Amino acid sequence: MSSNDPLKLIEQYLDRVRVYLPLDSEDAIVELQTHLIEESERIGEGTMTAGSAMMAIERMGEPKSVANEYAGSGKKVGPVPAEYVNPVIRIIVVIVGIAAAFVIGASMLGVTLTQLLGTDIQNWPVSILIIIFLNIFIIIAIIGIISMFDREKPLTDKTTLETIFGLGVEGFKPKGRLDALGDLIMGIFWGILLMLPGMVVLYTTEFVNVYLLVVIFLFMGAIRGALFFVGGENNFNLAIEGILGIVWIAFAIVLFNIGWPLEDVYVYADGSWQIFPIIDFFQTPEILLSPLDWIWAVIMFVTVVVSVWRIIVSTMKITMYLRAGKAIWWQGNWGERRSLRTPLWKRILGEHDQFQKKEAEYYDGNTESEESQ
Repeated sequence: MSSNDPLKLIEQYLDRVRVYLPLDSEDAIVELQTHLIEESERIGEGTMTAGSAMMAIERMGEPKSVANEYAGSGKKVGPVPAEYVNPVIRIIVVIVGIAAAFVIGASMLGVTLTQLLGTDIQNWPVSILIIIFLNIFIIIAIIGIISMFDREKPLTDKTTLETIFGLGVEGFKPKGRLDALGDLIMGIFWGILLMLPGMVVLYTTEFVNVYLLVVIFLFMGAIRGALFFVGGENNFNLAIEGILGIVWIAFAIVLFNIGWPLEDVYVYADGSWQIFPIIDFFQTPEILLSPLDWIWAVIMFVTVVVSVWRIIVSTMKITMYLRAGKAIWWQGNWGERRSLRTPLWKRILGEHDQFQKKEAEYYDGNTESEESQ
């Protein structure tokens, strides 16, 4: 969607460039931001307009080419054009990671692939090679067709293909600071709630024996949220998240076997709150399998899948940061993209700092002149 705001146009263009860059390329994006703003102001003779921004963007060129210069991936990597290497790798990792998360989640809860798909799975090597070849051919054909339809789009609008590739960017996006704060608050809230005597009386006998472990895990999740809120994304916090994911997978298997945790619930009737035996209600001869067991199984399955995905992402990011020479702890970012729009208070402070700097230079200059005389 086109815009008359020059900063918005630059942001939209850089969103396209970001799709083709490696995950740890925010510094390159900032460098491009600075260049585009300066070029836009130069073209506009000191004033940045939508027209000058578009001209600067057009002079910079196609996002794929710009990103490829920064990524340095070469002219071609196997059958994949250079500009598609990073997004294709991310998409593959996301798809494989999600599939692995579902398979591992199902396996951890005792569900086999044969049960999920309703048929036996046979892995014949020749069939696998043929399927891989056909899928690659189909994907290349689809990319070519989609690219033809997107040829007329302006440089600031994402193509259909880039929108798809963008899923890989979002899949590895760092945790936002508000999300980290949410983990901190919700971990404390649910941990305290589960410990209230009014809640404990509702638990089944089996769940009473383990609910304190759930509380401890929730508080550990709150600590993880606090670490991300304070330090952003770094190797220490990512390691904590991965460890907690492993712990939860092991614990979720125990909870899955325990079954639905609430024997009773509170209901409001006859002008007061009363305890209602929810398990007895569903355990009737007419109902062969309690829907509560299905609900609990789905909850456990989703949490295990999420944990597996977090382990995969955390491991990949730690490896990436270690290759970049990062240590255990540093001030990381929280997933919020650096905005081109400078807040008013920062602009005021910046102007004030510039004034003081010029004033200091003036006095220093006069002092030197006086000394020379």
